[in-house]
Amino acid sequence: MKDIKEVSILTGFLGSGKTTLVNAIISGKAKTRFAIIENEIGEESIDAELLIKGDDNIVELNNGCLCCSLNDNLYDILNQLWLRKSSWDQLLIEATGIADPANIARPFLTNELVQESFQLKRVICVVDAELIEDQLKETEVAIQQIAFSDVILLNKSEKVSPAYLRELQAILKTLNPFAEILVALENDFRIEILFNRERFANFYSNPKPFLTPKGMFNLIPAESEATPQFGLGSSHRRHQHSDIETILLRYPENMDIEAIQHRMMVFLLTQSIGVYRIKGILFNANYTDRVILQTVGKGMSVSKGQPWLEGDKKESKIVVIGKRLSLYGFDRMFRSCLEG
Repeated sequence: MKDIKEVSILTGFLGSGKTTLVNAIISGKAKTRFAIIENEIGEESIDAELLIKGDDNIVELNNGCLCCSLNDNLYDILNQLWLRKSSWDQLLIEATGIADPANIARPFLTNELVQESFQLKRVICVVDAELIEDQLKETEVAIQQIAFSDVILLNKSEKVSPAYLRELQAILKTLNPFAEILVALENDFRIEILFNRERFANFYSNPKPFLTPKGMFNLIPAESEATPQFGLGSSHRRHQHSDIETILLRYPENMDIEAIQHRMMVFLLTQSIGVYRIKGILFNANYTDRVILQTVGKGMSVSKGQPWLEGDKKESKIVVIGKRLSLYGFDRMFRSCLEG
């Protein structure tokens, strides 16, 4: 059996603490030899005292880890690292603070050759508890980073009040209902807990609407001209004083997997302006496993999920995160892909 390397991607806006987390991971998981791909190797990079030598743009650390720059072509870097696969155990990628992590994740989710050697285990978003509310107002990148992540790490949380921290967690849950939120206190990043979390761990649970106590991102019902008649229920929430929205749709009927793939590809190419993320579990009685659908930038990934077990609530659940979303339009699109 071919050795498949685990991959973790760290994202988060500028100054959120990603590099501090990288250093904490290196020291906290001392028995794991990481290959680390950073946005750039410089004065804001990994601890300088760990550096030993460079070879083919790959820096060796004195604890057995490797480090290289993301400035180069990612495929070339992966090829170089694979040639040295016996010298490292896991791949850790620190994304730039001003980029959508979907662009980095795309090869691991859509390229079959890459998937034969690398498995994306988790996307971790580091959030600055003091600044994230302003960042969400000012930049779409912060929203994209949160929306794409599997785990959200609230950093610098000791600098805000417990009440505000609870409000932040509710805000983040509305932006990404399936992500797990962990709180870091005084640079205690809970490394072991962090690395026990994997993609889709929370995705199989039932997301529930979260109401923030007050503030900019209070949830209010979106304006609508009529109440849609959805068989299993839906929700559509707009954040007050912001046009960021989250839609959750559920369908108990069989979803035609081929039809929704085709429909989604057309949508992504022609109508997806303002949509940050679409992620869904698809149900079809002819499949023994869940089917996972997720957008990756302007592309799409469809993969096998966990098997359906006796007692599971068998339904398709689709979350859409974006701006100026049409609940009715998305419902029509997904309903057109139901069998029968």
